[in-house]
Amino acid sequence: MEMLMEMLTTLLQAVLVAAIPILSGFGIRLLHGKTAEAKESARSEVSKRYVSEIGGAITTAVAAVAQTYTDDLKKSDKFTADNQREALNQATEIARIMLTEEASRFLNSAYGDVSKYLESKIEAEIKLQRQ
Repeated sequence: MEMLMEMLTTLLQAVLVAAIPILSGFGIRLLHGKTAEAKESARSEVSKRYVSEIGGAITTAVAAVAQTYTDDLKKSDKFTADNQREALNQATEIARIMLTEEASRFLNSAYGDVSKYLESKIEAEIKLQRQ
């Protein structure tokens, strides 16, 4: 019986010696995977926050320019192509001012030319607000 216990103890030690590095490696890979997943989730949340901030700035800028500039010109039938360009420039500048520095950096890294991005989104917002 004592010999059987020694054999079982030796066998258990051998299994543990072999299993510990395997389990440790698995645990480390699992930890790295969860860390990467957490980082990606954090990036996604930050991106969502910036996209929301940018959308709000664009909507506000278009509404502000419409109220202070384009509505009066349209009522007096003086809304020309030059006035349209000026309205777009005003809305772009207002939106740019409303953005935090972090959101501007996000836009710059994601899209490059912030002004071109804002202009295209402002034009889309104008179309939505007209409907």
